[in-house]
Amino acid sequence: MLVKLTLSDIARICGGELFGEDNTFSEIKTDTRAVLEGALFVAIKGDSFDGHTYLEAAINQGASGVLSENQVQIRPLVLVNDTRQAYADIAHYLRTQFSGRLVAITGSNGKTTVKEWLSQCLQLSCNVLKTEKNNNNQIGVPLTLLGLKAEHDVAVIEAGTSFVGEIEKLAQVTCPDIAVITNASGSHFAGFGSIEGIAKEKGALLMGLRRDGLAILNFDDPWFSYWQSLLQGKRVLSFGFNQGADIQAKEISLSHQSSVSSVYYQGHVGALSLSVPGKHQIANAMAVLLVMLELGVEFVEACQRLSAPLIIDKRLQFQYSNSQALVLNDCYNASPKSVEAAIDVLVAQVQCQKWLLLGELGELGELQSEIHSQLGEYAFSAGVTGLISVGPIAAIAAKAYEKRGGRAVYCETNSQAAQFIKPLGQENAILVKGSRSAQMEHIIKEIEN
Repeated sequence: MLVKLTLSDIARICGGELFGEDNTFSEIKTDTRAVLEGALFVAIKGDSFDGHTYLEAAINQGASGVLSENQVQIRPLVLVNDTRQAYADIAHYLRTQFSGRLVAITGSNGKTTVKEWLSQCLQLSCNVLKTEKNNNNQIGVPLTLLGLKAEHDVAVIEAGTSFVGEIEKLAQVTCPDIAVITNASGSHFAGFGSIEGIAKEKGALLMGLRRDGLAILNFDDPWFSYWQSLLQGKRVLSFGFNQGADIQAKEISLSHQSSVSSVYYQGHVGALSLSVPGKHQIANAMAVLLVMLELGVEFVEACQRLSAPLIIDKRLQFQYSNSQALVLNDCYNASPKSVEAAIDVLVAQVQCQKWLLLGELGELGELQSEIHSQLGEYAFSAGVTGLISVGPIAAIAAKAYEKRGGRAVYCETNSQAAQFIKPLGQENAILVKGSRSAQMEHIIKEIEN
């Protein structure tokens, strides 16, 4: 941990009360399956579990103390009103002790790419702590911050949301030096109701920005002016393709597996030669570039760092099936805009047959049918050879695609879809895309065997 703490420190930080011996501890854990010797165990309640069930087990496994919102006889005990809030309070305290810079990133699309790309670029010159996997929620962000160490120079934190107000909570925990909003688009309609609701939720990250902090915003996003209005005079830099952005991309050339453009910034002109395809990736690269510049990387050097190969698991990975078809593995997650961007990459491939294998997009609420229909129509207009749907919701897209004259294949399960694409040979390119709930990665595993 970044600083040494005692149980009485924790009680003070969380507004709780210590019962029993005031021990020191080396780590903070929320899972009794982990090594608990010398750790503080925090009992978190979830939808299907309750860590309070394991308080005694934690002490028996050598925990230095437990943090609970239930008054029990187990000692040492730090009693608080809300263990989730206490967990966040501890993480926030450690963040305040961090002397490095913290970058927080949110957006409907691109936030994981920006987080990974930025971390990769910064690691060439400094020690970086970054969000791992999908630990971007009210439990995952504190978990990441608990990993801060004195040797870290920069923390790169991804902030996601599944309910109204979650980004605001994460902003209060992280208090970013640099806040990045990639965009606001039609994802997670369920619970947010509209694009406006999504934009406001993303903009809440700016509420935690430090007084001398910097906001990096997408100039081309319709909500740019709204986000800018939240800053109350704090610094802002923008990226985009339109005149007026602080950094602007021009002379764009897109190929099937790369992207090239010139970027203009404060009288400087740089060349971006990216190993990833798609105009959306140029936008992501500009966001990364602005963060690097703020952190002291020279303009030319920053452009060069972005040219290194970028590989993110299940994020538009190019791989080949056993039958030598090109597979675009983009099954980590999906939103309407990210599906459209991936389709654009698919149709840019050199293979003559281009297949979209689509699973359900989740959390779209009452717009579920409309959005899936629009995606089917987009796939047809883009020139996709065939659309393979998995499940009844993705079938809505397939029906809209078929209605326009395209070839649709309807599958009930991921295994069925895998069996269909397994024989497809080297003249085929296949985009595998769907929300996390669709578990499209099982298709990738099947065609690899």
